[in-house]
Amino acid sequence: MSVLITLIFELVFIVNLLLFWLIYSRSNKHPKLQSFYKGIFPYIWTISLVGTLLINSYFLKFIFPSNFSYFQHLWIWFLILGILFVIIGIRVISMVRKLFKVKVVSSNDSKLITSGAYSLLRHPLYMAWILIFSGASFILDSPLAIIFIPILILLLYLHSIYEEKRFLIPNYGDDYIRYLEKVPYRIFSPPYNYISILIGIIVLYLGLSNFFFPS
Repeated sequence: MSVLITLIFELVFIVNLLLFWLIYSRSNKHPKLQSFYKGIFPYIWTISLVGTLLINSYFLKFIFPSNFSYFQHLWIWFLILGILFVIIGIRVISMVRKLFKVKVVSSNDSKLITSGAYSLLRHPLYMAWILIFSGASFILDSPLAIIFIPILILLLYLHSIYEEKRFLIPNYGDDYIRYLEKVPYRIFSPPYNYISILIGIIVLYLGLSNFFFPS
């Protein structure tokens, strides 16, 4: 039962992104619909990710007996790694919020932010979401959430591409083009992208080992 519910949450997250891309790909033909969806989009985003994390967690085994531990006896090490990921993700969000503490009358008056976290990555908030989701999935020992991590990274990478082509380049023009040349990395930069791949390989290996050779 928990597997089905978790898959529904993951599907909702994917459909939410697809609807966002579809609605905003039609320029200003439906401004009321765009305004409405812009309001509910982050809530659907958050609820679907939180549901994905919680429902399949090993700690809800007393509610869903079919839930199992992904890391088993090695969970304590991934608990530490997960806490570290969450702390870094929250820190990045805090840094970005400080940069946005400038009152803007309209989107036309907004200025392109290139300092702080944005001097290293073009989309640090998406990196923060990935770190927090990954860390929480490790902490909660939630198998389907862990398996969803590479899908989440791919979706947010595609979302960053869409956001740049649909909003950022049209709004900021040559300023953003120059920014692209200065900051080439969207979500992860070297050596952190290689570290994330290494961690992903280790997590995949542990999952397969626990599945085929359960202790």
